Amino acid sequence: MKKINKKLFYIVLLSIICIVLIIVYGIIIKHHIVNNQFSKNNIELYENNKEDVFKVDKIIICSSANAVDKSEEKNLSNLSIYQYTDIAIFINNGESLSDKNTIKELYIDSISLEGNNNLGSKSLTYKNSKEFGLKQEIMEPKQTNNIYFNVIHTNKENEQANYNEPTIYTDCSNPITLEYLNYDIKTNYKMNEDSKVSFDGNILESTGITPLDISCKVRFKINIINNKNEKYSCPINFDIPLEDIYKGTTMKAKNANSENDVFFREY
Repeated sequence: MKKINKKLFYIVLLSIICIVLIIVYGIIIKHHIVNNQFSKNNIELYENNKEDVFKVDKIIICSSANAVDKSEEKNLSNLSIYQYTDIAIFINNGESLSDKNTIKELYIDSISLEGNNNLGSKSLTYKNSKEFGLKQEIMEPKQTNNIYFNVIHTNKENEQANYNEPTIYTDCSNPITLEYLNYDIKTNYKMNEDSKVSFDGNILESTGITPLDISCKVRFKINIINNKNEKYSCPINFDIPLEDIYKGTTMKAKNANSENDVFFREY
């Protein structure tokens, strides 16, 4: 059996120890850098959000239902039932206007419509504020992933604006108005000749559709870039309130008073 060279043994052992120490030291340094960056990011986030520049003041929600008559004779023998909810979001940006609390750009993204089942075809789109809560005959659903708003800065722009397109005033004086639509929740529905039913939420009860059948959680994010090119965002999420939809058309208001209703500055 060969005798082990002690000098070589110690050299190898020392090399292994050095490699281990280098790895451990590298991990410690990396952890320290990550912690410092995390602390720096937290401090920057705190500094950027010392004051509430934009926040959701209140949300008004109006829910109802309607039907489209697809029969050639227009005799209510082939109805497509849909449920809709109009949403108005009011933004509080303070009393004194400046570049910091006025809007340069506004858009909505991260739209998610989570229902209990696949009943109907869901969408969330802009709605003209002048038509908020009004019954409309909708021929087909409109699908979109993002909603970009035209920003009105002057009276002249206001006079020329097309309010059928997404529109918001730079001073936040008009609400963000949206429409949630669940289309074709029941098709080929025929009304009996002696039926007495209103073409609103009451029609859902006559067709046997329950609020649970068409329940939905709406999620999206409002993004604002102010006139200082700072970006703020606020996630919005709520369940479509349908518990009393059979009564016809319902109107509910949600006053915002939590940290979740504040726009956080991203940069």
